[in-house]
Amino acid sequence: MSPTPPDNPQVSRRARDPRWIAGAVALSFLGLILWDQPFSLYSQRDSLLPSSSVNPSHSQPLASRPKFIQTAHLASVHEMCPLPASAFGVPVSSISPVNRLDHAPSRTGASIVDFFTGGGYYMPRTHCLLTSEGTSDWPWIIALLVLNAAVIVSYLRIFIFWMRSYFDERAEDRNQQLFDLAAIFLFCAICGYAMSMLMFVWPAYRLLAFFLLALNIFSRRFCTNLASFRKVFASKRLERQLREMVESRAVELERQVRNRTSEVNRLAEIARRTANGVMITDRKGRVEWINEGFTRISGYTIEDLRGKKPGDVLQGPNTNPEVIQRIGDAIRQGLPVTEEVVNYSKSGREYYIRIEIDPLRDERGEISGFMAIESDITEQHQHQEELKRHAEEMERLRNAAESANHAKTDFLANMSHEIRTPMTAILGFTELLAERSDPAGTTSAERIECIETIRRNGDHLLAIINDILDLSKIEAGMMTVEKIPTDLVHLLKDVESLMQFKATRKGINLRLNLVEPLPTIINTDPVRLKQILVNLLGNAIKFTENGEVSMKVRTDANTFPGLIVIDVVDTGIGMTPQQMSQLFGAFVQADTSTTRKFGGTGLGLRISKSLAQLLGGNITISSEPGKGSVFQLTISTGLAEASREVVTDVKPESAAKLLVKDESAVEIVKQLPPDGLNIALVEDGLDNQRLIAFHLRKAGATVAVFDNGKLALEAMTSDGTIQGPLKNVGLFDLIVTDMQMPEMDGYTLARSLRTKGFTHPIIALTAHAMEWDKKRCLDSGCDYYISKPVDRAALIDTCRNAVAATINTN
Repeated sequence: MSPTPPDNPQVSRRARDPRWIAGAVALSFLGLILWDQPFSLYSQRDSLLPSSSVNPSHSQPLASRPKFIQTAHLASVHEMCPLPASAFGVPVSSISPVNRLDHAPSRTGASIVDFFTGGGYYMPRTHCLLTSEGTSDWPWIIALLVLNAAVIVSYLRIFIFWMRSYFDERAEDRNQQLFDLAAIFLFCAICGYAMSMLMFVWPAYRLLAFFLLALNIFSRRFCTNLASFRKVFASKRLERQLREMVESRAVELERQVRNRTSEVNRLAEIARRTANGVMITDRKGRVEWINEGFTRISGYTIEDLRGKKPGDVLQGPNTNPEVIQRIGDAIRQGLPVTEEVVNYSKSGREYYIRIEIDPLRDERGEISGFMAIESDITEQHQHQEELKRHAEEMERLRNAAESANHAKTDFLANMSHEIRTPMTAILGFTELLAERSDPAGTTSAERIECIETIRRNGDHLLAIINDILDLSKIEAGMMTVEKIPTDLVHLLKDVESLMQFKATRKGINLRLNLVEPLPTIINTDPVRLKQILVNLLGNAIKFTENGEVSMKVRTDANTFPGLIVIDVVDTGIGMTPQQMSQLFGAFVQADTSTTRKFGGTGLGLRISKSLAQLLGGNITISSEPGKGSVFQLTISTGLAEASREVVTDVKPESAAKLLVKDESAVEIVKQLPPDGLNIALVEDGLDNQRLIAFHLRKAGATVAVFDNGKLALEAMTSDGTIQGPLKNVGLFDLIVTDMQMPEMDGYTLARSLRTKGFTHPIIALTAHAMEWDKKRCLDSGCDYYISKPVDRAALIDTCRNAVAATINTN
């Protein structure tokens, strides 16, 4: 039978207790011993006691008793077992017939006794056991021997188990009391068994066999389950191991607690000192703890927020409710969430944060609160917004550049058309006049018409070129104005007279409305103001098919203090808001179809607005499609730099306007005509030589023409070289020189003349019409500047003014 495992529930609790085993075995042997002694004493009572003590009533002669054992049998027993009788001092002859247990109280009891005794005589146990017939009881003898051997083996196994258990344990782990009890058990078992072996007489050896059988079964029952008691014998070792394990575990837990505490302290210190804000809330979102970083970001302390919900304190008008909704949904579902939120500090400052919220769970896995980590991304957001603005600005500029490129492309195409149209007329009518070899075939009216056409188209072409040059100056920031005292009303009437012809030819009424009071003299640039008004009136007439165009001039001290307000009103086609937004752009007209229908460069309004701003005002527009437009021009009145009116003999009517004024306010300047002047013309272009010389000679001057500056300088020196002194300082009263020539240009000529002491006026004549070109000419020593193409009136007036300035100075 295999041993039952130590934890087998079938093994009874008593069977696992060695104390109960030892007690049970000891009691068994004690019972056997106590059972053994009465029968042994009873069976020996007659043979061991004196004959006088034998009850005579029970003594019977041998012949009168039943013959269980014959005399021969006694001899045989003595021969077979001579040792025990003599060993114990009992001669064989002393065994009498009374040893038979025939005094049993009942027949039934005698039968049971006869069975257990074999119906024979009771002899010492160490003698051969004989039946009543005198034969040996071998089956029982063998059974007794086998049972004795089995019991001995069981005892040895118990003894070996105890010894092994004893020596397997360490000295400090041995349960001494348990091992003392085991030793007592073994001692009792051995002694009890030895006592049964040493009994002189055994009343019932068959009964002994049953007891031995029971003892063997009982011993084997526990010998086969000795492993079940290993834990009991090892209890002290297990107790020590458990204690050591508990102590080791306690040390390890203490170390872990120290490490965890240190880590928690370190993390708490990091959380306190980190730049990020950290907030811990309970399950309902109420604040329980914040770190120093959160205070630095928001300005709130834990005393300000404890027990409150963050959204009730930190959110403001620019906080996105959709973001707050997403955060609330995630918190209700117990999910982590990351968002960017606009919060407000304690001082009301708006700042941006990136917040990460994670649920905190207890040991049961239930949510106990939430932890939020906030990063201040205000600067990053500002950079992103700035980059976004830059990107939008770059996109806008790119679109503007593309629009400008498209506009310039359209402009160049328009300029090509605008330039080629008058050039076609100029070249065509010039060719027509040149081909007519017979002047008589051409009437005077036809020749005049051809010449007028050429002149008109030439003026138009010049206006286009001037617009382009003015725009170039504006784009380069080089446009300047020259503010001088100007008669406002006179200028307005000149413009009206100039534009009246255009309006009348188109069938449109042009009306000038002067609203008093108006200042007589303002400080402005009359040329640029006239240019602005001509552009505005020209556009109004051009885009008006019928109706009228009016120019209303007024002052408004309340709305426009110090400004002149000029409203140009037409009843033309009008404009949409989108068209008005593009109107003042360079190279732009309200609609490309407008260019095809009405012509023009699209530069006039852009130039006019810039000039108005240079004059201290502006141009605004209000319009409605189909109902016309109102262009409002404002310019500064300025301060009159002089209280004197310049009256020339060329325009004597200007003096009549001052008859009602103080006579001291009039200065008469004698402007001499160029009659009898000696003028040196330095020009390398033959056509320009002929034209300019023709204009000057027509005005009465004497003109000497030189192809370049070197020839002119040589003619003016005494030795005929450019290094020599001037032959006669007064040889020429005036020099008109081109600035771009071979051999020696006009700049070098002017500097050389001034170096040699020439003091008479020098007029620069150049095709370069930019402002810096004018400055360069003046810096080189020239006194006046005329740009090509040369206007006859401008040339004559400039020469007169130059000579007059010299005369007045002298």
